[in-house]
Amino acid sequence: METTYKLAIVGGGPAGIGIFVRAARLGYLDQLLTDGVVLIHDGPIATLGRGKLGDYIINSNTFAKSLLGSVLDEKLELDPPESIEGTYLKSLSAHPSAQRLAQVGNASVSLIELGKFLEAVGYATRLEMMKYPKTSDCLTDTKATKIERTDKDLCKITTTRDGVESIFWAKNVVLAMGGTQQLPPPADLDPCYLSKTWTSDKVLCEPGRRELAAALSNAKDKKVCIIGGSHSSFSVAWVLLNKMHPKSKTDDAKPIQFNAKDITILHRGAIRCFYNTRKEAEADGVVVDKSDRAGNINTFTGLREDAKALFMAASTGHEPRVKLYQVKRGAPGAALRKQAFDGASAIIWCCGYTTKMIPIIDHSMDKAFSISRGAVRVDLKGQVIDNAGESLPWLFGVGIGFCLRAAVDEMKEETRADGVTVYHRRGATLVLAAVFGNCIYGKDCTSFEEMIEKCEKRRKEDKQHESKIPLTPSMSKKRISQPLTDEAHVQNQLIIAPRKSSLTARKESSPTKQNKNQTIDETKAIRRSSFELGRHTSLSHSIKAPKSCGKPMLAGSAQHAIRSIRTGVL
Repeated sequence: METTYKLAIVGGGPAGIGIFVRAARLGYLDQLLTDGVVLIHDGPIATLGRGKLGDYIINSNTFAKSLLGSVLDEKLELDPPESIEGTYLKSLSAHPSAQRLAQVGNASVSLIELGKFLEAVGYATRLEMMKYPKTSDCLTDTKATKIERTDKDLCKITTTRDGVESIFWAKNVVLAMGGTQQLPPPADLDPCYLSKTWTSDKVLCEPGRRELAAALSNAKDKKVCIIGGSHSSFSVAWVLLNKMHPKSKTDDAKPIQFNAKDITILHRGAIRCFYNTRKEAEADGVVVDKSDRAGNINTFTGLREDAKALFMAASTGHEPRVKLYQVKRGAPGAALRKQAFDGASAIIWCCGYTTKMIPIIDHSMDKAFSISRGAVRVDLKGQVIDNAGESLPWLFGVGIGFCLRAAVDEMKEETRADGVTVYHRRGATLVLAAVFGNCIYGKDCTSFEEMIEKCEKRRKEDKQHESKIPLTPSMSKKRISQPLTDEAHVQNQLIIAPRKSSLTARKESSPTKQNKNQTIDETKAIRRSSFELGRHTSLSHSIKAPKSCGKPMLAGSAQHAIRSIRTGVL
């Protein structure tokens, strides 16, 4: 008799494996694997858990600590509580890749390093699944070719491996096959330019980077036109500025130097940046009219880390090699687009990902799906939406290939949500709720949005409660910094001066006109972009201040750039 699995997961990248991670953290993994799961991964074991993410030569948009915490942190205060005690995830804490992420902490990490950790998670997940040989299975190097919904309300999944076709049966199916990028259609880019056009997905991986570097090294002018204003666009620009140099002393490749305005970014809509608080955004001159429930600005739609820092540097004139143009649709922007395309030695297409799909047949009828910007839409339960606007309760979509939607916690409106931590939490929770019911959301909740709202409300209440707790003498003592000894002062070349009265201190601290000007000059010097600073540092030991471009410098972006230099991210 053929096995009927309760759940079939097609795709073993971050989104697919995230379902097992979430189940383990909530205490449902044993029940899930006992009920029966088949994981179908079209790739070798080495890519299980990371998919293609570990191939990208850029840094993460999220701090290493957050990425690590989404898998290994104890969060017993939440409802439902999350824990790794007694699960297969516990052993991953000692894995070298996890320790590396912990060392990086509150800074970006290369996606290659992150990929190593996710690969370890995938491998450990496979070993855990092997403990349930009668009910669950993990298939690698296996491609799902078709899914059919039968009259018995079961899903028939056809697969191939080494030319051999197999059939699997499941009650529910999760599509987590990732996304793909295609060269633009003639309506968006004249076919005469296709010979010098690359997709961002290709350029952001080492083989594609080498191919682009070879093309630019043979070109007379090193001009690159980047189309799009997304994270991918600025990631490509970052690669051009930071990765176009020989990998080693034995590498024959010549470094590619870009001059002012050699890199052009054409974008249509306004470019947004992520901010932790309203204060940070306003420091950069951003008018804030709304934020999410945690006080964040542009949580899912804003640029972060390297992409954000590069945008800030370019938009304020402190990275002269990158020029931004907001282009209108249709005829008004046609002349500018043609000029940029004609003058470019390479064109990089950075306009999002389309969904990797396989034929879906529902009761002998081929299904077509609702598409938004090239990606298949899903509802707030993670269910795939067909072209008639109906959600399919047995078919789910998670990962970069699907428009996973956020509601309550993103700007109080629906928007697309992407990212490893998003897949591990939001996407996985929606799938598990379909299997186990609303208990996955905790007490008195019937949706992911209600769960988030409840947790956020509790966080605020706890914060208010802590602020009302009076300090005990022992707590006050801990908050008072211990004075340095005389010997320590000598070692640190500090002078111990008598305490001044408040009136004297106030008089001395009152800035004169000269002191004010000096402070302003020092502040301006500090606020130079890390990209400008890094460029001059690589050319000579003496760093000259860039000429003023007459544009306001942004305090928040400067602080971000300086932090990036200290952490060695940029």
